[in-house]
Amino acid sequence: MNGQTQNPTQIKLAILHDKGWTLAALADELGLTVNALEKWKAGQRNPANEKAVIEMLENIEKRRRIPKQRRYARGSRAKPQKDK
Repeated sequence: MNGQTQNPTQIKLAILHDKGWTLAALADELGLTVNALEKWKAGQRNPANEKAVIEMLENIEKRRRIPKQRRYARGSRAKPQKDK
């Protein structure tokens, strides 16, 4: 990251990315926006309660199942009903 030292949040996000987590999936898990995570990843902002965020990211890291790469809103992928 341009020769700068990474903060703990950036390190955790990089580890999760390497394991296959997308920022969208992490945002869903944390109840945040992708934009917020992008800023944390870039080092532009830090979480208000970094210790709690690190703990949540560590809990996510322990999971065996990684969510699918694409995330759709519930019902957005439903096929239209044919008229009989």
